[in-house]
Amino acid sequence: MTTTLGKRIRAARQAMHPSVTHRDLAKKLNLSPSAVNLWEAGRTEPDADSLVKISEMFSVSVDWLLGLETSKPVRGSPKPPVYVVPVVPPSALIRWHWDAVAEFLQTAVAYPPNTAAAMLVASDALTSSCPAGAYAVINKAAHIAPGAVVLAHLGRASDPVLRRLIREGREDLLIADDTRYPTYKLTDGAKIIGKVSEVTVRRLLT
Repeated sequence: MTTTLGKRIRAARQAMHPSVTHRDLAKKLNLSPSAVNLWEAGRTEPDADSLVKISEMFSVSVDWLLGLETSKPVRGSPKPPVYVVPVVPPSALIRWHWDAVAEFLQTAVAYPPNTAAAMLVASDALTSSCPAGAYAVINKAAHIAPGAVVLAHLGRASDPVLRRLIREGREDLLIADDTRYPTYKLTDGAKIIGKVSEVTVRRLLT
């Protein structure tokens, strides 16, 4: 349980934008940064009062922090658990493999394991739905139909691209909002990696 607790404290902390540091969290709790380091390393655990404060700061339940199956309201106020997905480079999504994850993004729903990951949007190709600077959650298990925003690999040595899937006649096209960005045909070797299921900007810790 100690290892799970440490990992979930770190995940909740890193899901904030900008990421909350050990020092930030320690200051809020009137503790030393080394105390938070020890929690996240699984060597010690916060006391009950600190657990409640952490759950309130990050809007998660104590049960979620402890890694239990069910989530109970905090102090009689219903608060959903925090769901997170890893944030990885777009290139890692081509083979859907990454060795280490440096940060996590908070999501609106719980995705089945290994079916969703987030990427930082760096292009202005889809300003109406995926603006640059936002985080797009890519769901490889979602049903994809015309009109969906998808991440596609073009079959070359380049990062995948975000495009909207449309159907014109018998052709499936990947188009951008901005005409400066090229349109691709799925018949040209482009492969859809997954559907964009959420677009979000990480919230600030107040």
